[in-house]
Amino acid sequence: MLTAPHDLTPCLAPGDFAIHLGGRVWTDRTGRTAWAEFYLVLHHGGGVWTHLCRLVPGARLELVLVEAVPGDAREALRERFFGDQSLSSRAIEMK
Repeated sequence: MLTAPHDLTPCLAPGDFAIHLGGRVWTDRTGRTAWAEFYLVLHHGGGVWTHLCRLVPGARLELVLVEAVPGDAREALRERFFGDQSLSSRAIEMK
């Protein structure tokens, strides 16, 4: 299990920010399950995009894009993947 939240600063451009949603068991497309931590990332470069990413533990941490949606879709993605859990106040922002 990961200790979160992790510093996603290397993945963020100025004006972007990431919100740690928490962790849960994730089932991949092959049917295997593993623990993963999830983040919503709002990017502003080239238009606004919202990315749902999962951080996968291993020999090295891997950030995997789960879904990308144009615009600010933080609430819609959080609702779809995490139901009634509220957004974390632990946002990481690049200035």
